[in-house]
Amino acid sequence: MRDLIATLDQWAPENPRVALATVVRTAGSTPRPAGARLAVTGDGRMAGSVSGGCLEAAVVEEGLRTLAGTEPARLLHYGIADELGWSVGLACGGEVDIFIEAWAWQPADPLVAGLRAALAADRAVALCTAVGGPAPGTRALGDDRAVAGELADTLGAAALSAAVAARLRSGLPGVDDVGGVPVFIDPLVPASHLVIVGAVHTGAALARLAKAIGYRVTVVDPREAFCTPERIPDADSLLVEWPQRALARLELGPRDAAVCLTHDPKFDDPTLRALVATAVGYIGAIGSRRTQATRAARLAAEGVGETDLLRVHGPVGLDLRAATPEETALAILAEVVAVRRGGSGGRLGRPAAAAAPSGGG
Repeated sequence: MRDLIATLDQWAPENPRVALATVVRTAGSTPRPAGARLAVTGDGRMAGSVSGGCLEAAVVEEGLRTLAGTEPARLLHYGIADELGWSVGLACGGEVDIFIEAWAWQPADPLVAGLRAALAADRAVALCTAVGGPAPGTRALGDDRAVAGELADTLGAAALSAAVAARLRSGLPGVDDVGGVPVFIDPLVPASHLVIVGAVHTGAALARLAKAIGYRVTVVDPREAFCTPERIPDADSLLVEWPQRALARLELGPRDAAVCLTHDPKFDDPTLRALVATAVGYIGAIGSRRTQATRAARLAAEGVGETDLLRVHGPVGLDLRAATPEETALAILAEVVAVRRGGSGGRLGRPAAAAAPSGGG
């Protein structure tokens, strides 16, 4: 949706009424993920994509029927045959559900204005649309404080707010059952934030990998000689100050992560005390098991509770038998993603119990 707003605003003076097609469910191998959208005007202008090309003509035709008033808002199901899948670069077929609705896109509409304001402020917001039930196409807009709109009035703000909160935490769009009505919730969220404490070699590699998968990266280190753009070119920001002071200004939430790589008690301990006081979704600290135990004992003596200590992942990262700073960074980032997505971090090819010991590498 984010990518369509400028085009919809441009069309609005002449063509405020558009058909909006949205991928709301996928199964198997599909060209576009849930949340992909295609907008169509009555005179045939198009923006966006729901299929990478293989379904576009059929979806445009359905959209034009909706604009003509001959078809209401509705959910369509498409199965992509294997031969069609190959034509768009897929190894196997898949299935998609696409919801088509008419939308009078007016910048003064409270929902449109709220959506645009949230995105301009880089604030997380979720667009909710009923894709079934008695009134498909009714909408609401929600954030971590409230949900408003016709759909919230119909289903109840409390029930819809709970579903919105879960989607904002995960950042993943999808269909939820809210009071017996299927609702597509599309969270439009800022990039997740990774804070790396320690401008060391592993930190530089971690910053590079995290940027590649879409994280916003901040590196904190009070040592001016370490925390430089030449050493950490991939960070969005470099903070040359004591970590606990920097962390006091950074608003970290459940979708964010922080990793302490300094391996020095004068940095580690105040950093971890500051982090467990936040809502950050992942906390990692480098060091051996013995280091972790010693550190935990120090923090406990300083009043950090057992529940907070258990939030610290250490030794940090998955067991990849990492042998280089780059491999260590990969192991760390893999655990960050696994924790965020609720994955086990095990091998996909066979159960963990059946996995043979690795010889290294």
